[in-house]
Amino acid sequence: MDTFILELRRRAARWRAEHTQVAPAALALNLQRARIVAPVVAAINLALVIWLGLALTVRTLDDQVFELTLALLLTHLAMGLIFGALGWAARALRHSGHALGSKALPLVMAVLALTFSAGFVALNQLVFPGITTFWMGCMLVAALLYWPPGRSAGVYLAAYAWFFEAVGWSQTNAAVLHANRVNGLAAVAMGWVLSLLLWRNFTNLQMYQKQLESANAELQARQKDLQRLTRLDGLTGLYNRSTFVELTREELARAQRQGSATSILLLDLDLFKHVNDTWGHPAGDAVLKNVAAVANNSVRSTDLVGRLGGEEFIILLPNTTMDAARKLAEKLRANLQRTPTAWEQGLINSTVSVGVASTTAAENRDFDHLYTSADKALYTAKEKGRNRVE
Repeated sequence: MDTFILELRRRAARWRAEHTQVAPAALALNLQRARIVAPVVAAINLALVIWLGLALTVRTLDDQVFELTLALLLTHLAMGLIFGALGWAARALRHSGHALGSKALPLVMAVLALTFSAGFVALNQLVFPGITTFWMGCMLVAALLYWPPGRSAGVYLAAYAWFFEAVGWSQTNAAVLHANRVNGLAAVAMGWVLSLLLWRNFTNLQMYQKQLESANAELQARQKDLQRLTRLDGLTGLYNRSTFVELTREELARAQRQGSATSILLLDLDLFKHVNDTWGHPAGDAVLKNVAAVANNSVRSTDLVGRLGGEEFIILLPNTTMDAARKLAEKLRANLQRTPTAWEQGLINSTVSVGVASTTAAENRDFDHLYTSADKALYTAKEKGRNRVE
């Protein structure tokens, strides 16, 4: 028994937490339905007012039927006007976004719907002992609006209290009155059960949707990570060779259309093998990361920096002439020379040799030609003593 009670408490706590999460969605849906249902109810009631009005004018009715018809007409008129006002208020709340009004309006609409349905039953008791209208009201309110079980229970209990008194005013037959009150209790019980089932179904769907959205977000994040890994060098975070070549070819095509110059810088660390042999490969990785950071900080935001592999880097300079590229390359070389890599308790000095190549729109050289020219220039820089730009 204790285990059963503990499980009920756990489930109730879980339900309360879920209800809190889905409450905003339920509120929005209730208000949306109120904007649709209220005008429809108003239109139906006004149509009944016209029909009852015609019945009063074109038929000869005895006093009791006349009084009942007039009472029904006035009640339908009141209901139509009230629900018309509720429909207008619901549309106004869509634009104003008033939190309290948005929360209260569907509740007021449900209370009024149950109040009028009980009132119609009370009037009909004069000629008909059934409570079909109240049954329909209980079911429709449950089907149209989503509420937590506690709130819907309060609404249905209040509706039954009004129904209990209302039918007693017009039904004089004690047996019929007792049967109607019992049936009315069954109607509110069935309405509350239906409301509970629909609320739990709505809650489950919302929670599944939240889980699906979370899973989709995680999947998209993983896809972005995978895309990043396939496009970037894992050690330095720079563009890898294939991505750099792809972006360079796109830039060359753009430059050809716009008639601008394009340059590339090919960088190779001097005596990098000596770094690995002296301090180890982890130190060599630190030097490569340092070169990538200095290169990114030395170029413009429109320039692209990539790692071709090993100790070789490449930089794309859009809309840049040979002279401008040579100056930027010299700046980069100097920055690297005076920015040693911090390693353990000391510093690792490193330099680079740089080969520069450029093309104009008139020359229309592709990436392979640019790369070959830059590689030849880099080889010349190595031959002339390293740590220089050619």
